[in-house]
Amino acid sequence: MRLAISTPTLFDKTSPFNHLFVDMLHGFIEAGFQVHRYVACRNDQEKDYEFGINGIQYTTFKRKDSSRKNIIKRYALDNTTNIRIAHAIKKEGADVLLEDVTYCSFWTVTAAKKKGIRVVAMIQDVWPDNAVQSGLIKNNGILYRFFEWWQKRVYKRADKLICISEDMKNFIASKGVDKDKIEVIYNWGYSDDIVDIPWNKNEFVRKYNLSDEKFYAVYAGNIGKMQNVELVVRAAKRLEGNAAIHFLIIGDGAKREEIELLATDCSNVTMLPFQPSELAPHIYSMSGVNIIPLVEGGAYTAMPSKTGVVLSCGRPVVFCFGSETSFSNILQRYGAGISVSATDENELADVVLKYSKKYSKNNLIRNEGSDRFFMDYFVRSKNIRNYVRVLQSLE
Repeated sequence: MRLAISTPTLFDKTSPFNHLFVDMLHGFIEAGFQVHRYVACRNDQEKDYEFGINGIQYTTFKRKDSSRKNIIKRYALDNTTNIRIAHAIKKEGADVLLEDVTYCSFWTVTAAKKKGIRVVAMIQDVWPDNAVQSGLIKNNGILYRFFEWWQKRVYKRADKLICISEDMKNFIASKGVDKDKIEVIYNWGYSDDIVDIPWNKNEFVRKYNLSDEKFYAVYAGNIGKMQNVELVVRAAKRLEGNAAIHFLIIGDGAKREEIELLATDCSNVTMLPFQPSELAPHIYSMSGVNIIPLVEGGAYTAMPSKTGVVLSCGRPVVFCFGSETSFSNILQRYGAGISVSATDENELADVVLKYSKKYSKNNLIRNEGSDRFFMDYFVRSKNIRNYVRVLQSLE
């Protein structure tokens, strides 16, 4: 199979999606695919986008960066790049196009279909609804209706869609997309195995000299508009009188300064910088409870890519997604964690307090339900085979 892969937005070497993409590329090569990547990169960028993987053909489209705050300028620049990619794909040809769907995917998908190329649309988040949830545009406003019109054309023209949760699948289907052509493949962890890192061998514990006398409630990841990290700070304020509980907020992003300001007077909150990806299993393994929040309604348009890594570490986890989602039902069925409101800090604080009462020194809780959930939904080799299966179904 000749497989074209289009990533029209600017390559970001810090993206949490990169480890997933690297695993996919290895899987596609092992399956015997001839892979041709079409990549947008900065004018002065080195070849980080190649990830050191051999056997892949590249066509690059060098371009300038654009401010995330100026949505119109960013949209125009990304579309210009994607039109160039569309022309290249139409000229080169392929059997299947794997499109990393963005707000400008219309051009490559349309060009592929006109050329007779089958299309698999890979959806990591749902635009423009996630832009509404993060406050970039107004729901059902002019910009929303404009972007929605283009996205629906992408969904309808694609032969298959791959999304990353049942909630996302149902949400996309509610837009009039044939549910039978939507596949769910969850983003996976760093390996096929569950992780078991004891406290005395934990590199993150050693790096920051953490105390085994404390119960740590941990948020680690992007601190952006979709992540709702302010909920974690508000919950911490509710528990400030409990000296045994300490909150760690680890990461960087557009709202870090705002979160730092919110947490200024919280004696039970420590903010730490973004950590190397190889430390992620150590971070999630040392926690008394891991916290994964999203903005209200965010579970329908996104799924944090760290979910599989967190579950592989087996510590208690609380998702601030709300209790009315398909994901919360799966959590409950496996006993893999708790899903609480995305807006109620008291509910989150109560869950953290409950887990802290089960903690004792050097005796971190292992949740076997998390292990089972991980093995059934988030195993790397299994999910990569599912990507290969979907692509091969279009040969």
